[in-house]
Amino acid sequence: MGDALSGFQRLPGRQPRPVTNGLVAMIAAALVLGGGLLAGRLLTDEAPPPAPAPSPSRSAA
Repeated sequence: MGDALSGFQRLPGRQPRPVTNGLVAMIAAALVLGGGLLAGRLLTDEAPPPAPAPSPSRSAA
């Protein structure tokens, strides 16, 4: 009867589950993409757009 549960035990040397591989791949892709976008933004030496000047409120006048 012990053989019935052997399929649910993690055996040494087995590969991780495909779901785990997919999650790790998605996280790695997000990190690479985010790092590439950040590096591209830093390397373009493009100044950020100026913030709009606050308009004077009508109640202050």
